[in-house]
Amino acid sequence: MTYLFINIGNFHPVLVHLPIGIIIFAFILEIYQRIRPKENIGGVIKLAIGFGVLSALASIGTGLLLESNGAYDEELLFRHKWMAISLTVVTVILFFAKNSKQKFLATLYFPLFIAANIMLTLAGHWGGSMTHGEDFLTKETSSKSKAIEDIDKALVYNDVVQPIFDAKCVSCHNPKKAEGNLLLTSQTEILAGGDTGSILDTADLGKPLLAHRMVLPLEDEEHMPPKGKVQLTPNEIDLIHWWLANENCFDCITSDLERSKKIQAYLNDLEEDTSTRAVLAKNLEPASEAWLANLNNSGIPTYPLKEESPLYIVNLANKMDLNEGLFDMLEEYGENIVEMNLGRSNFSDSLSSVLPKFENLTKLQLQNTRITDKTLAEVKKLEKLESLNLYGTAITDVALDDIKSLSALTDLYLWQTEITNETLATALADNSMLTVHAIDSDIFEATELMPPTIITDSYFVKDELKVEMSYPFNDTQMFYTLDGSIPDTTATLYESPIILTNTTILKAITFKEGWGQSDVVAANFKKRTIDYDKITLNKPPHEKYTAKGAKTLIDLDRGSRNFVDGKWLGYEGTHFNATIAFEETKEISSVSIGALSGPSDYIFYPVGFNILISNDGSNFKTWHSVKLPEQKPSSEIMMDFFDVEFKKTRAKYVRVEVKSILKNPPWHQNPGAKSWVFIDEIVIN
Repeated sequence: MTYLFINIGNFHPVLVHLPIGIIIFAFILEIYQRIRPKENIGGVIKLAIGFGVLSALASIGTGLLLESNGAYDEELLFRHKWMAISLTVVTVILFFAKNSKQKFLATLYFPLFIAANIMLTLAGHWGGSMTHGEDFLTKETSSKSKAIEDIDKALVYNDVVQPIFDAKCVSCHNPKKAEGNLLLTSQTEILAGGDTGSILDTADLGKPLLAHRMVLPLEDEEHMPPKGKVQLTPNEIDLIHWWLANENCFDCITSDLERSKKIQAYLNDLEEDTSTRAVLAKNLEPASEAWLANLNNSGIPTYPLKEESPLYIVNLANKMDLNEGLFDMLEEYGENIVEMNLGRSNFSDSLSSVLPKFENLTKLQLQNTRITDKTLAEVKKLEKLESLNLYGTAITDVALDDIKSLSALTDLYLWQTEITNETLATALADNSMLTVHAIDSDIFEATELMPPTIITDSYFVKDELKVEMSYPFNDTQMFYTLDGSIPDTTATLYESPIILTNTTILKAITFKEGWGQSDVVAANFKKRTIDYDKITLNKPPHEKYTAKGAKTLIDLDRGSRNFVDGKWLGYEGTHFNATIAFEETKEISSVSIGALSGPSDYIFYPVGFNILISNDGSNFKTWHSVKLPEQKPSSEIMMDFFDVEFKKTRAKYVRVEVKSILKNPPWHQNPGAKSWVFIDEIVIN
């Protein structure tokens, strides 16, 4: 019988909403009649109050039955129950007072109606506090109690498991409402268990009771969370199982425990990037396509930090026509710009007042510009600035006070400035978070050198091409090879520009006595002996990565490692082919295809190529095929040419079929998802 009463009592959360709605509706009608007394709706108001009385009685009855399960905080229950009973009594009085001819009741009627609404609010609030917790109106809905910046250092219980309990379980298992006398708000309470014992005990079921009830069918009365509540996701269930399997430890960190690739993926999803750029990306909307198009058409290269990011990089390097009007164009979405390169441009003190308009800049490059200490007075207003390049400028010790006021600054480049060694050493001592990149050996110990910078107007050789290399250190040497071999100090010493006349793989290093040598930098230059300007695609690229269409593959403008730079054709989950038409039949023996790899963005190198030839453009035959091995696990962004060489033949049409891996490989963080292939240039010789 008790079980039957509790079942009837379970209708209380449904019925309790009826008097709330009806009494508020009746009060609104009462206000309306007082504003428009000619409207005769007194009977309707009394009828509504009557239904309010009946629904309040039904709510009280079911509430008293539900009370018997003992799962609620006694103090809140007392307040809620007696306020609801008082409200019902007042509502009954309102029913008889409406249209009463007794002066006392008529006078009491409206003040009592106001009091009824106040009582209704209090009863509802205390009821909600019982079922959802006292902070149910203001608490965070996120399952994370705090941001996890490094998942490998996270506490398994505090940072992973307890937030799941807080989001999905604590509303019924808290000090104010303890179903089954079980509390899930702390380690002590979880270990104490409830009416059925410990939820971590494996004695009866061979596995913890918690693990058992999470996976019961939803219709089962013992399934937790119960039907009608927000359910645990499969990821959350797996994480709780993982915790239980590791002896439900309360003080271990994630890196202490063995974890499968699936669990590691779930844990990685909990990690939250709290960097300045990540926070900005969450709070800003992307700029309009029209704005971006207008900038790029005006010769102001502006592109997203990464795919679908609302943050942008503006590259104004080497521009000698900068003016305030140009920065005015940028200002419309100035808060979205986080990186600006003004290096080797005509930027100077006279333009420095524009910088504070871009308040969210985290990286600013001013190397080799005509700025002085005056510009730093504007730069110091950029509170989010993390990286500042002042290499090759006329700044002096005076600027260091402004630089040190940049609290977020972590990287500062000061090669070849007027700042003295003594002052710089003091600045280093004052800020342990700041890395100053300079070259004075009195201040800095020997460290690894950066590779040289390769400077060229093109990566394609027609007749000949001049290639230069540079490095900011005056007392370093650069060595290089032109045959693809790894250079060392026995390779050719760079002393003057290199003249290329053929396809060449240039590799170079920097060397300084006492410092060792740098990593290798490489550049692939392609000889193009055949001119052609007619090319078609068998299918259009993805709408996000159309670049210049088919012409992208023959425009001799090499794409960068940034796949959103507008110079790549992107295809998702599909192969594609391109057909090149010559003016007349040509002798050919090789095809080179430029491709990009960025596994973190689902971009992989092709796995094969087919070369087909034709003399009429209709009937093609396969002349050569190449299969390539799938990529090894990596997250590095790379770009390269793939050379397909074959027996000489003559053709007027050449079709290049590019084979995609189609899906992410098993080692990828999201195996089986559609992958991308990105192609830039096709060179036929």
